[in-house]
Amino acid sequence: MKRVRLLQRSLLRAGYTLVEILIVVGILVVLLTMTLMTVRFTRDGDRVTAAAGQIQSFLAGARDRAIYARAPRGVRLFLDTNNPRTVSSMVYIDPSESWNDGVIQLRRWDPELDGATNTGGGPVDINQDGSPDDPKSVWMVVGEGTAWWELKRRGLLFDGMRIRIPRGPGGSWYPINTRLIDLTSPPPTTQILVLGIPYRDPGNTPVERSQAFESGGPEDYEILLAPRILPGEPAALPEGTVIDLDGSRIPDSWRPSSTLTGGGTGNALYSQYIDIVYSPRGSLVGDAASGGVLHLYVCDREDSVLLKEEYLKSLNSDPAVALNAFNASLQTANGGLKFLPSDAIDPGAVAWAAALGNPGEPYNVRDRRVVTISGQTGAVSIHLVNATDGDSSGSNPADGFADDPYFYAETGETAK
Repeated sequence: MKRVRLLQRSLLRAGYTLVEILIVVGILVVLLTMTLMTVRFTRDGDRVTAAAGQIQSFLAGARDRAIYARAPRGVRLFLDTNNPRTVSSMVYIDPSESWNDGVIQLRRWDPELDGATNTGGGPVDINQDGSPDDPKSVWMVVGEGTAWWELKRRGLLFDGMRIRIPRGPGGSWYPINTRLIDLTSPPPTTQILVLGIPYRDPGNTPVERSQAFESGGPEDYEILLAPRILPGEPAALPEGTVIDLDGSRIPDSWRPSSTLTGGGTGNALYSQYIDIVYSPRGSLVGDAASGGVLHLYVCDREDSVLLKEEYLKSLNSDPAVALNAFNASLQTANGGLKFLPSDAIDPGAVAWAAALGNPGEPYNVRDRRVVTISGQTGAVSIHLVNATDGDSSGSNPADGFADDPYFYAETGETAK
């Protein structure tokens, strides 16, 4: 009898109760959630490191190509289409030759001192910054036999390119504007370029004369044509990561001016031609070499957008005016603002971050790195950001920004 009862009990316990099944399922759900969160956290932590490593290897590849080919080679950084203050992809380039056909003559814009231009009329505001320009300044480059009209028609000559006057190492580089070359009309005998900044030597001709030099003025020049993109797909940075140009140390020629049209529109953008070019000796050449050392700030896309939006709101309620002020702050005499936030930003202590959360609950900035490029050697290294906000522990209130963000890059302490 006892044996029968035991057998019956064992048969009754052949399955699991509903409560037991629910407990097991709950445990599995918790374990699965923890696993997914761990994987996601690990991936998020590795994205920026992977992006910095990708940039380092891409630049090193351009340097190796230049040395192997015994010719300049480089990398072009492409602005992100959704956020043109950041870079999200890059491609290898082959710098083109310079153009120096024909002869030039430098001329003044307002030789009659009547407040109107001698070409096209209108107020004398050549660089369109909203302020009248000195009529004694030399802004115009008049060329004969230069074929600039044809270059512009073929898309090889455009605003923002550089001209060196006179030609050769003794000359100086100037940005150019092509607005006086009209492609809707036949090419004229003389074609005119406008300098982005006044010519540095006004010559000895009286200001009432259009020609800037009585004699002995420069007649030759060279225009640096745009590089040719080498075959191959652009390399995109890992999803969710960018190079934030506002937090990078880059040449001023790549940065936007405080205004683009002089009307306070706030639509000034970074250069479309951010080229890092290596010579056959492995050193940087061109604009990238002008700063000596480049620091590229690699960070999380969400941080780059959110923190900048909050900071711009604090500058002015008008987004265009705020952006103009922000652009101007990037180009001050002491090197300008570098938009690299501190690691933890307390909304209660930093005025511009008040909307990021509650006082005493810091907004923690995600992982970031600095990719450093030496102009002399071309070497590329990766460093942590020195995110210390010294103001928070001194007599000044915290400002939410790293005081010396490139300290580790400048002292040679590499990131793991």
